[in-house]
Amino acid sequence: MSERPAAGAPYTAKDFQLEVVDRLEEMQSFAEALQVTWEKKLEAVREQRLLKFDSRTLIAMAAVALSIAGYVIQDARNTSRQDAEIEATKARVVRLEQIAATNTEARIRTEVQLGELRDGQNEIKSLIQAHDTASRGNRVRK
Repeated sequence: MSERPAAGAPYTAKDFQLEVVDRLEEMQSFAEALQVTWEKKLEAVREQRLLKFDSRTLIAMAAVALSIAGYVIQDARNTSRQDAEIEATKARVVRLEQIAATNTEARIRTEVQLGELRDGQNEIKSLIQAHDTASRGNRVRK
């Protein structure tokens, strides 16, 4: 079975195809094992002359094989879809974390700037008060 892509790599169509091929290989192995078993049983039946080969049995075996193949393909699709959703969610989380970090940095910068503005305002107020006090003192002396 092929290896899954790394945690950070997106799940691609090629990965899906490889997964389907791997599962089909498993199905082929299973079908070959079934065929060998069937041939052994058929040979035993022929030797015992209990039963003739029935085409309905072959059709039933094909139906079972198709059902199993359908299950394997559906499972591969579901796994692929789930993996794609997980990767999309991871990407969204990373983006939200980046936005949160940017917002935090901007908020801190804004708070620092507001503090500097308050300090500047207080300095200007003290200069104005000193000027007003000096102006009043000059008026009283004249």
